[in-house]
Amino acid sequence: DSGIHVLDLARFFFGEVKHVFCETQKRNPSIKGEDTATIMLRHTSGSVSLVESTYEAKRIPDAFPETLIEIEGTKGSVVVSKGEEMTVTARNSSRTEFVGSSLLPWTAKPWHISQEAVLNTNKHMLETFREGREADTSGLDNLKTFSLVEASYLSSKTRKAIVPKYS
Repeated sequence: DSGIHVLDLARFFFGEVKHVFCETQKRNPSIKGEDTATIMLRHTSGSVSLVESTYEAKRIPDAFPETLIEIEGTKGSVVVSKGEEMTVTARNSSRTEFVGSSLLPWTAKPWHISQEAVLNTNKHMLETFREGREADTSGLDNLKTFSLVEASYLSSKTRKAIVPKYS
């Protein structure tokens, strides 16, 4: 259920998706569905991204609920790692900085980033509604990301690359 958010990030960073290939796993026998999805996306930009979403990570300490990101480009990389740190490498040098946020009076670690994101998203949606314009996270945009979830499940079932419905 958290994989959709990482698919949304892939669309944000690399653009729309040409096709999807997915493998799912059920590593924990006590749950009903899959607990791990590994999804390869070919973007219309030509980029290829790999999204993994799992509830069965065996890392200590476990990074959940943080989202870890690695982007390799032709001129450098960006890595967001556990502890809300981002390392940017370009031109043969790197810099690391804290990219997290302070706790609000009503938030608590480790959920504070998600809690603040919900606040900011709702604030943005209310502002754009009042201004009569479409929000950045519109229903149509959300359906595009959801079509990647559906394409991922179909790919896992058929073992074939699937073109998302919105393409």
